[in-house]
Amino acid sequence: MKPERLRTRIIKPFDPWGSPLCTCPPKLSLDPYTGCQHGCLYCYASSYIRDFHRCRPKRGLVELVRRDLRRIPDDALISVSNSSDPYPPMEGRLRLTRRCLEEFAERDLRILIVTKGDVILRDLDLLQELRAAVTVTITTLDDQIAGRLEPEAPKPSRRLEVVEELTAQGVPVGLRLDPIIPGINDASIEELIKEAKVAGVVHVVSSTFKPRWDSWLRISEAYPEESEELRRLYFEEGRRIGRSWYLPREMRLRLMRRVRETCEGLGLTFATCREGMPELHTAPSCDGSHLIPMRKGSLK
Repeated sequence: MKPERLRTRIIKPFDPWGSPLCTCPPKLSLDPYTGCQHGCLYCYASSYIRDFHRCRPKRGLVELVRRDLRRIPDDALISVSNSSDPYPPMEGRLRLTRRCLEEFAERDLRILIVTKGDVILRDLDLLQELRAAVTVTITTLDDQIAGRLEPEAPKPSRRLEVVEELTAQGVPVGLRLDPIIPGINDASIEELIKEAKVAGVVHVVSSTFKPRWDSWLRISEAYPEESEELRRLYFEEGRRIGRSWYLPREMRLRLMRRVRETCEGLGLTFATCREGMPELHTAPSCDGSHLIPMRKGSLK
């Protein structure tokens, strides 16, 4: 048997491919599932996780989490999840994410949950007990667009209900307006942010679509007309950074300023994700981890 120190960890340091554009604070990452059931066309994780759209639970998850938690100091920040949604439909039956939260509840940790799933409402009792915050991804208010982009995810209206219920129960919530795809879901940015504010969101993190080859193929097949213009913007006028393609910087800057200005008008904090524009940020963290409640008696 290999010594414990050599075993693969399931709670790992978050490092998005060593991206020089990442502004996330130091944190750990846990994905209770491999792959995802939501079927989002724009997903980047399918480029490095085999058979990504076949969601499956990780074997021995809870025991592995318990083992890793022995190494992790109090007040550590754990993000759940960064590659696979922690609340796919099967979580309603398997309860693996809930069991991880139960383990976290035995410690004084900071937990950031990133999801589209409405199953999260089942775990309100634990989220109220934990030092936790949630960011909910909503990319459009249009059910037809969402049905093409995110075919198996809850409808946007349902995700807004999730935001409303979480905030009503005292759980701080941010919005991930990510990704913005020109010509597809950029027409109603302001309306979406306003609706999210009404539901209770206090922070917005936003980003433009950064295709890799597999996500580009899915988008171009689903949107053949729009993809002609997108092809020009990304592959002729844009540039490749790492393994992803980026829109021209000026176009990205206009979009991010548009989101920021809307947020400022509504009293929301704002940040971008891997855009290389930290000067636009008005929040202490890009990912929403600043929303996590402080320790009792703590001054910072």
